[in-house]
Amino acid sequence: MSQSPVTVDQLILRARVSQLLEEFFSRVDRAEPVADLLTEDSEFREAKGRTEVTELLLSLAKKRADTGRTSRHFSSNIAIDELADGRYRVRSLVVVLSLDTQPEARGELLAGDHDDIVEFDADGVCRFVKRTMVPAFRLGLAQD
Repeated sequence: MSQSPVTVDQLILRARVSQLLEEFFSRVDRAEPVADLLTEDSEFREAKGRTEVTELLLSLAKKRADTGRTSRHFSSNIAIDELADGRYRVRSLVVVLSLDTQPEARGELLAGDHDDIVEFDADGVCRFVKRTMVPAFRLGLAQD
């Protein structure tokens, strides 16, 4: 559901995309909905549409909470390429520290390569159209 192309200043582009990534992962870590950060037809994994993607992420957060696990996500090495019609390809490395809160905790360190599409609407709001992640590695953390 693309609108007319939006021209975005490069500094504003980088700031808005970085804010979007940070807000998205912050909400995922706090098990809060991300619907307003997604376009109506957004995609992530097998989920299609804003509601389905949000429900998927909330179900993953509940699963973590039920097993006594908490997570912290952060992204780095952000590269942005202009596509068309106010859309941009955003590539980044995402690192996740997943910690157990139970006795005998172990946790994991995960990294993945994100290749996303974001879109700016006529009001300059940046939202995810599609999120794609390819796992790079997963390491189990030993308890001291």
